[in-house]
Amino acid sequence: MKKISLLLLEFALSASTFAQLENTKWKATVTIDGPTNVLFSFKKTTVDLYRISDNSLIESMTYTNNDTSLTLTKVDGQSDCNNSTPGIYRFVKLPGAMLIKTIADNCDDRSAVLDKTEWKVWKDYTAVKVADEILKQYVGTYQLDAAHLINITLNNGMLYMEGQNNNLPVSPLMAVSKTKFFLKVAGVEMDFVKDVNGKVIKIISHEAKDYELKKVK
Repeated sequence: MKKISLLLLEFALSASTFAQLENTKWKATVTIDGPTNVLFSFKKTTVDLYRISDNSLIESMTYTNNDTSLTLTKVDGQSDCNNSTPGIYRFVKLPGAMLIKTIADNCDDRSAVLDKTEWKVWKDYTAVKVADEILKQYVGTYQLDAAHLINITLNNGMLYMEGQNNNLPVSPLMAVSKTKFFLKVAGVEMDFVKDVNGKVIKIISHEAKDYELKKVK
């Protein structure tokens, strides 16, 4: 009976370990022809890698994992990896994030992209409708500093953000509440903040740490 109980416990722990990545999504910034924001979408035995900016599929892979390592094998995609060469990666779990480091991978095209990257838990947002009268209050120019200006515009009921010195092309801001928006291209949550008189004075951008962008115009 004791042996059976131990076997059941071992099976339960194994199932729990396997499930820790199943049905999860992770955002990372990797180098693919320059810094690229990507999304890893894990299913039961497969993981798809998407480019966040246009939702294009970069690579499909199979995976297995235990408590500390992740094995990836290409099924189809853009890398030069073949379908019989797995890559093994160590991951260290942090609150809401994972650090990824190569253990062994004979495909340099994959390891060059994944080694020493940080993945953050991705949250799927639901867009809400916000009246133009409210959105108009957010239109203007904001700055982190004098060299990094951000312009917010309104077009057909949607806010757009652009920052030429931030390598940010004109990109939509998804409203998730009357004051909170999601910049999908960067995977970043943003809050518009008003003063006691109801005037919009800044944006707080929730990234690795919070950044304040003051409204200057």
